[in-house]
Amino acid sequence: MFKTKCLLKEMQSLFSRYEFEKIVKEYKGDKNVRNFSTWEMSTVMLYSQLTGKSSLRDIEISMRSKSNYWAHMGIKSISRNNLSNSLMKRDFRIFKELFYKLHIKMQKNKFQNNDKRFTVPNKLVAIDSTTIPLCLNLCSWAKFRKEKGGIKVHTMFNIKNRIPDFAIISNAVEHDVQAAKNMPFEKDGIYIIDRAYCCIKLFKNINEIGAFFITRTKTNTNYRTIRRKLIGGENRIEDCVVDFTNSKKSEYPERLRVVRFFDPLQNKTYEFITNNFSASAEEVAAIYKARWDIELFFKHIKQNLKIKHFYGTSENAVKTQIWIAMISVLLVNYVRFMSKSLFSNTEIIRVIRENMFSGKSLRDLICPVKHRPLSDKGLNCDIQGCLWN
Repeated sequence: MFKTKCLLKEMQSLFSRYEFEKIVKEYKGDKNVRNFSTWEMSTVMLYSQLTGKSSLRDIEISMRSKSNYWAHMGIKSISRNNLSNSLMKRDFRIFKELFYKLHIKMQKNKFQNNDKRFTVPNKLVAIDSTTIPLCLNLCSWAKFRKEKGGIKVHTMFNIKNRIPDFAIISNAVEHDVQAAKNMPFEKDGIYIIDRAYCCIKLFKNINEIGAFFITRTKTNTNYRTIRRKLIGGENRIEDCVVDFTNSKKSEYPERLRVVRFFDPLQNKTYEFITNNFSASAEEVAAIYKARWDIELFFKHIKQNLKIKHFYGTSENAVKTQIWIAMISVLLVNYVRFMSKSLFSNTEIIRVIRENMFSGKSLRDLICPVKHRPLSDKGLNCDIQGCLWN
């Protein structure tokens, strides 16, 4: 047989085929399936995400033109009809579970990014959502407004590691606070919350767990200042101890902290409220500023992966495609971590897209000689040899 290398096969080796098949069996993904298994579907969908295919026809034509690589990719057959039916009928929760299995494996292998912006040891998580518009005529299940459809992807984004830790997909018409009720919060974690999620019950839940929240106050946030400290400086920082007034006092009786920060570039004063009394006022402002990282993440996946144009119109097909995109994000970050590549995630996706069947290994492509350290001692670039732990 002609020997070649497929970058997608190397990336798929980062998660266990055995664990994948267990998930498929749990959700009966391959029940009564003769052709085009769930594994083949996942391979084709990952390929379409990483290569930026625009439609089912585009995927089919591209894959048929590379039929001599099918054996290396583990594919026996492909057609638009099989792929369309798979997107409609294969439970999206298969890929949701795969996302979390891969995330757990990355944590076991001590995945981390070297974020030197913060000295606080706490886990930093930004919470926000992005709205993806859909055609209401084709996706009647995703009703948003009178003549517009859409869904929201609510994400808990790890600031230090720069990867999504948790995600919920809901109809765009649903309020953000409803999604926040199902989010997991960890003790001692610091959660930077968008104002759309501001809710006294959510603040109380986070506080009772032993975690911390930082968010901006709304215009209707009523509180009483107990103690005020003027730090001053160019940013005219103020640090205040407050508590809620009116009915909010009974819902959240604990004292809080308000930090005011003036931005001379925008000539605007920002006001942050938090239950964290240990971090300095400057750190509170800097941590909230890092919330912008999640906006950059949403921009990255919309520009480099396929989550704005969908291959199917059913609810299951749309959610499947989004979870495959999330898996692609983890794989690219994992490859970058394992190889210690100096390339950005966007650069790695572009390199993979252009060299999917080039015959070169991931190491040769994303760790070129001129970008490698002077010594390869201790450098772990054996992507294909990474086994499930």
